Amino acid sequence: MNQIVRANVNGVPWKARGQTRRVDGLNYKKVVTSFLREDQQILLLRRSAKVGTHRGQWSGVSGYLEGDERPLTRAITEIREELRLPVESIELVRAGEILRAFDEGTDTVWIVHPFLFQSKSRTIELDWENTEYRWVNPEELASYNTVPKLRETLDRVRYDMQTEPPSLANVLRKVGELETDRVHGASFLGRRAVELLSEAAQASDVTDSGTLFSHLLLVASKMRRAQPAMANVWNLPRKLLHIVDVEKNGISVQQLKDLVREHSMRIIEQSAEAVEEVARTSTRLLSPERALLTHSYSSTVYRSLELGFKERRVSKVYVTESYPGMEGKQFANDLVAIGVPVTLIADSAVTSVIREVFLVLVGADSVLRDGSLVHKTETRNIALAAKRHGVPVYSLSETSKLSVQDFLGERPNLSELFDVTPAECVTGYITEEGELPPDKVELRIRDLQDGIYS
Repeated sequence: MNQIVRANVNGVPWKARGQTRRVDGLNYKKVVTSFLREDQQILLLRRSAKVGTHRGQWSGVSGYLEGDERPLTRAITEIREELRLPVESIELVRAGEILRAFDEGTDTVWIVHPFLFQSKSRTIELDWENTEYRWVNPEELASYNTVPKLRETLDRVRYDMQTEPPSLANVLRKVGELETDRVHGASFLGRRAVELLSEAAQASDVTDSGTLFSHLLLVASKMRRAQPAMANVWNLPRKLLHIVDVEKNGISVQQLKDLVREHSMRIIEQSAEAVEEVARTSTRLLSPERALLTHSYSSTVYRSLELGFKERRVSKVYVTESYPGMEGKQFANDLVAIGVPVTLIADSAVTSVIREVFLVLVGADSVLRDGSLVHKTETRNIALAAKRHGVPVYSLSETSKLSVQDFLGERPNLSELFDVTPAECVTGYITEEGELPPDKVELRIRDLQDGIYS
């Protein structure tokens, strides 16, 4: 890192910390972390007492990104400065997918750009930032006190994530189908993503556990981009990866496959149970005397109304057509089939009927850290109309739909099929744990992200 002296504290130079972006109490800091490889071993550095963070812990070659600097440029600069290695002594093997890691102690989200270099030399000359170095096998990393998420960062570059193994071709085709699915809701697609990760484990034809885990990472990375508006398509597979990652050391390929199958079934079952609990809890919102309004097709809202109708708590439901997919027509038909009194209306008719309803009840695709709701387009306008007329708006959402990605600074890239409803227009979220006010969402996500593989 550049040794820019701004002040001296007890003889220790203050070091440039790079650009820091603070958003609503969180610091977002961009860094590079490079691993040097020589004879299949990687270089670990022990951070000195003079650096600003994680003193005494082991790390790769790290540095803050300055302004609009290219990550690769910064990575090479850090290697040259921290290790005294000339550019001709290293060769870039690959750059990895960005990793985002939350440091609770400092309320900092580290946005890490990982790199892997092949080194032509094992002889290192350290500068003041590190006190010692060791060449170690990647499997030994667990025995070292490292900076947070170092092993996960190494996973991003240790394996080739660009080449698609032939044994996974069928699974990856299904991931493509997941990306184009406009029929099923977020709850279904989240469980489907877990199923596909389990299928990938069984289909992989590798002979070592490390490579098998890399195949799971590859498939999870593809799914991460399949439905960016749906948080649980990211959260549920990453929950599976977290569990498997903790338990995978020292087991055979077949044992790892069995482990993935076992935990995927459990996560799918837990997800279904969460949906049922949300639906049961939400029936307390229903009224046997007044109409409610819903938008788009939510399987959780369907189950809530099904239970409420059996309990004689549903008298009339307005269902929007939900342009452009017209999911509301199918939703209305499905409700009529179980006897629920339904009036299908155009999206534009909401302002005409909003005075007649006592409640707006919708599903959720994602819940962002500020408490805002990602759902089918026009949800925002409906919620705004409801707010103007004092009508409460509730979203039925399992906690797996709380967006860890958004908390870590990666705002979902939404298509024209979705919009964002501001937190102030949402009365509350009904989860399997009870009602969650919008202003408490971030606190719940902080707990949730601990069980998600980065």
